[in-house]
Amino acid sequence: MLQIQNLSKHYGHRRAVDGVSFELKKGEISALLGINGAGKTTTLRMLTGYITPTAGAVLLDGQNIIDERETLLTHIGYLPETPALYTDMTIEDFLRYMFRLRVQNTATEDASIDRALTRCGLTERRHDYIASLSAGFRKRVGLAQAIIHEPKVLLLDEPIADLDPRQIRDIKILLGEFKQDHAVLVSSHILKEVHEFADRIFLIHGGKILAEAETKTIPAGELENWFMRHTETAA
Repeated sequence: MLQIQNLSKHYGHRRAVDGVSFELKKGEISALLGINGAGKTTTLRMLTGYITPTAGAVLLDGQNIIDERETLLTHIGYLPETPALYTDMTIEDFLRYMFRLRVQNTATEDASIDRALTRCGLTERRHDYIASLSAGFRKRVGLAQAIIHEPKVLLLDEPIADLDPRQIRDIKILLGEFKQDHAVLVSSHILKEVHEFADRIFLIHGGKILAEAETKTIPAGELENWFMRHTETAA
């Protein structure tokens, strides 16, 4: 569905992302696994059009869309690590605002909002102000805005960071539901959680993809050894 080919971002002589290539498929949760500063967020921001790549291509169903920001916004849903939520709005008003930013035809507005609220477990709190929400529910609102326009691809930057165990469990359940309708890419540095929810892992280190594996091929408890083996070799 989404093919990333030799994607790079250079800042002067520093290569924040250096020739990254991988593919996202509907029905799969892929994890971009790496330490802080490995290039995860920069990669996601290029895929959403927030950062212009130095080189590379992003193919959606075979069409290069890297220079087509409007197409990126239409077909890609994005949850930043710290989502920009308007805390003086209710959940429903915020989702309505985000829908109108992305979709010109408002005929499906109410149905799309209802669907996003339902999928993210927010229906009963739709009239609550965002300022009153816990970190876990704010993350749910961030997920709801990412799917409000029913994109083909979901890019989620550290969606389980700073959440308690119950909130992490709830987010993992949502991710499992999302992959039925979307290709999902989650960036994370949390090895244990990645092994539990991801179908495929791309290991990024120093701006490069060092390894790729189906999660089922890595035994439980061995992901840390797999991670260390590849990153130590690259050091």
